[in-house]
Amino acid sequence: MDIRNVQKTGNMHYVYMPTAWCKKNKIASDSKVAIEMNNDGSLTIHPQLVEKKSKELKLTIDEDDHSIIQKLIIAAYINPASSFKINLEKKLDFTNLLQQRKLISLELVELGKNSITCDSSIQVSNASALLNTMIRKVRNMLIVMLKNYNKELLERYEEEIDRSQLLIEKSVIDSLTFTRTSKLKSIDLYYISNISKDLEKMVDRLINIDKKETKFLQEVLDVMDFLKKILTNALDEKNSSLDYKTAIDFIKKVEAMKEVKIADLQTNEQMRLKQYLVAVSETLIDWSITKRLED
Repeated sequence: MDIRNVQKTGNMHYVYMPTAWCKKNKIASDSKVAIEMNNDGSLTIHPQLVEKKSKELKLTIDEDDHSIIQKLIIAAYINPASSFKINLEKKLDFTNLLQQRKLISLELVELGKNSITCDSSIQVSNASALLNTMIRKVRNMLIVMLKNYNKELLERYEEEIDRSQLLIEKSVIDSLTFTRTSKLKSIDLYYISNISKDLEKMVDRLINIDKKETKFLQEVLDVMDFLKKILTNALDEKNSSLDYKTAIDFIKKVEAMKEVKIADLQTNEQMRLKQYLVAVSETLIDWSITKRLED
């Protein structure tokens, strides 16, 4: 291994490339090279500019189980393919497939007679912005439940939150594969993914809470306000911070919510909702310790 000193001019840091390598690859003063940031923190220098292209995904399945097919469509959608096509060897009732809730959130997916296609899968890169947007939508949903209980609007919010969670997963996978570089560290992407999954599951319970449960809904809104404040600081690109004491305060906030004893379907939904908030609090404390070790 060749060890070289890092030099600095102004705000710029640089190292000299090996002369032998430059000669071998015909690198001159007017040449351009490609620099790739890897997930392990290392850099790779390519002697030629190589444009990476997303792959087309083609699959063939002999299945008619709607649940399995839905999961396959979601997996194809969130991965960084430029397009995908799933050929079906069995006849399928697309009417039933379209009733699968998560598929409502997928744009550009077309169901044909013998295939399922997506010709232009969107590219997303900013998982932190998507998570902030998701939290705002959850807060807005809670405000609607408290002030103007509109079932149609609530269902629309639920669909949008499902979509946000899918886009976060897509962004995280994009960033962790060869196709896209993220400003976030891999461990931050991991925690963002976990939080978004638990929030999406929480909303599945939230929409079933009776509008009369105003005290409980207000408690959830207060918790979401606190979470929004914490994540705004944690995801700040210039001055990211997540103190373990703040994470402990969030744990206490969740634990202080009304004690729920299961007596009927309504209390069961409340208990499960709180369990997902507890899961978010556990992710936050884990994340805060990781950041503490990075300091």
